Amino acid sequence: MTSPQQATPQQAQQSSPSHPPSPAAFAVAIDGPAGVGKSTTARKVADDLNMTYIDSGAMYRAIALYNLTKGINLQDEAAVTATLPEISVSLSQNQVFLNGKDISAAIRTQAISDATSQIAPYPAVRQKLDIKQKEIASTGQVVMDGRDIGSNVLPWAQVKIYLDADPGIRATRRAKEQAAKGQPADINQIREEIIERDNRDKNREHGPLIVAKGAKIIDTGNMTIDEVVATIKAHINAARRQQCSIDSPDA
Repeated sequence: MTSPQQATPQQAQQSSPSHPPSPAAFAVAIDGPAGVGKSTTARKVADDLNMTYIDSGAMYRAIALYNLTKGINLQDEAAVTATLPEISVSLSQNQVFLNGKDISAAIRTQAISDATSQIAPYPAVRQKLDIKQKEIASTGQVVMDGRDIGSNVLPWAQVKIYLDADPGIRATRRAKEQAAKGQPADINQIREEIIERDNRDKNREHGPLIVAKGAKIIDTGNMTIDEVVATIKAHINAARRQQCSIDSPDA
């Protein structure tokens, strides 16, 4: 497994606040590359702790779906940007809505994954969703996963996690998932696609995949989902204890 890319001082200095936007806000930021199990892990952590799960990737998928449906050339940044005022994305529990329509199932295809990787680097797309994600997290108890959550979207998050695993392990996991759905799965092809996606995510100009300052790195390669979840929950409990001691120094 290659060493995850660390945040540079320039990347660490974001326009977002370094402190929670409100006393009630508590956030867990889970970042990592494709196929590492971020969404499954984040959702389970949120469910176990009665927190709100925010699937940032699903929001990008919604924009990709809209543009594909409209026949927009995804390589035309200006054309994609022009569609943004027409798009409203919202989340409700485990459902994703695009302009009021439930698209939860429609966005979980390889075609949408490929399209998402094309539109996600566009600054206007990221800005639109960054604003929405920050708004959702500003007053609640949230778990949000993505690629630049701890470094860019929620740099104030009390808990920052970076999940990682060797591309070969991630490819094997994804192939099993596809096979379970009755979809053809070529492990070698999937591995190459994962490596290519990693390179794009790490080297894009806006919101690159990096390890946020202060993030705990967890190699999930030889861990079960339950073990990863337990590790993250331990970090959350430690952060909450620390926060309580700061809020009540005489306790």
